[in-house]
Amino acid sequence: MDTRKALTVRVPETRLRKLMRARKAKTQSELINTLLAEEEERLHSHKVLRETVGVISSSDINDRLL
Repeated sequence: MDTRKALTVRVPETRLRKLMRARKAKTQSELINTLLAEEEERLHSHKVLRETVGVISSSDINDRLL
């Protein structure tokens, strides 16, 4: 069974259009999907950072950057 639900939010049109122009999004859906994907990536990155705290030394990181 498909459990997808629609969500309705109120956002001032000027704010939405400003973000759409800045992000070069053609549709509201494209903007929202992009913002959600970026947030999911940010959350994943933070999770990985929390899991690796104390696992590697700073010299390991410096070596990887060179």
